[in-house]
Amino acid sequence: WPVLIAQLAWFMHWKKFNVEFVMKIFNKDLDKEILIIGEIGLNHEGNLKEALKILKLAATSGLDAVKFQLYNIDKYQSKNDIKRYKRLNNFNLSDNDYVFLHKEAKRLGINVLATPLTEDKVKLASSFGEVIKVASGDLNFYPTIDSILKNNKKIILSTGNASLKEIDKTIKHIKRKKKNISNYLALLHCVSIYPTPIKKTNIQKIPFLKKKYPYLTIGYSNHCSEKEAILSAVALGAKVVEIHITNDRRNKKFRDHELSFDKNNLKNLVKSIKLVQQSIYNFIKNPEKEQLSKKKNMRKGIVALREIKKGEKFTKKNIHFARPSQYFQFSDIKKLIGKKSKKNFKTGFLIK
Repeated sequence: WPVLIAQLAWFMHWKKFNVEFVMKIFNKDLDKEILIIGEIGLNHEGNLKEALKILKLAATSGLDAVKFQLYNIDKYQSKNDIKRYKRLNNFNLSDNDYVFLHKEAKRLGINVLATPLTEDKVKLASSFGEVIKVASGDLNFYPTIDSILKNNKKIILSTGNASLKEIDKTIKHIKRKKKNISNYLALLHCVSIYPTPIKKTNIQKIPFLKKKYPYLTIGYSNHCSEKEAILSAVALGAKVVEIHITNDRRNKKFRDHELSFDKNNLKNLVKSIKLVQQSIYNFIKNPEKEQLSKKKNMRKGIVALREIKKGEKFTKKNIHFARPSQYFQFSDIKKLIGKKSKKNFKTGFLIK
């Protein structure tokens, strides 16, 4: 009860004073902008040259950052599934390779972050920048999370497969480490089906999470091959979007290529994301000045249906309506009906 009361009081304080919780990543104010991350992951399949191709594609497509996955194979995958173990081992680039890719990214002008899939890779991930991604599978793996917080890095946390109870528990754990959690944690709605059918993307979860955790930045990690899932997420308020990318998805067997965007559609997708974000950025209840200046020209005014002589009464038979509403508009008809005209009006001209 004391904890619940304290949380309620804190939330009411937020509501009363309308405090804005704004997370900044890579100098982006996520209250006003959207962060678009290209998940390279393991789409390089252990080939450094392929990783460079994808990196260069990302840099020329308008993405804000690229993300790699780091792991120690023996801490990540057991040998019970020896086929998966061998594939992951073959797909694993060295630490030096990732340091090289980070330098190349700087040269190309794009940010880098990483997902340390094993806790011993947090140090390397920390060297890339201010933020580290935590995979859905590690949402309740506190050794990785604690190591990230100890390095004073921000966390982007995917929530695939996680119940609300599990998400709450992890948030409480992070709160105990970082009182100003708003500056340190972003939650990404995520569905861990590869690829995710668009009917199962559950994009409505985003406004739900925004309402449940109003003090956190909410985003979306995509595993759907249709771009509409991503655009819907942005339209519903996702502030961080993570999309899988590859250089060319054709003739590739590794599953992640199937749900990735490549050189044929990535640039257009990023452009669409930014346009959707711009379309929802401003909300105003009443029309702005630019609209109001056109109001009279768009509304219908009162016009002489036929020639009206001075002294003749206005009736429903000698007036009708046409644009603009420069003098009298439709709602003013009662002011005119039965009144005598003070001048002559030619057919088709506005009554004034």
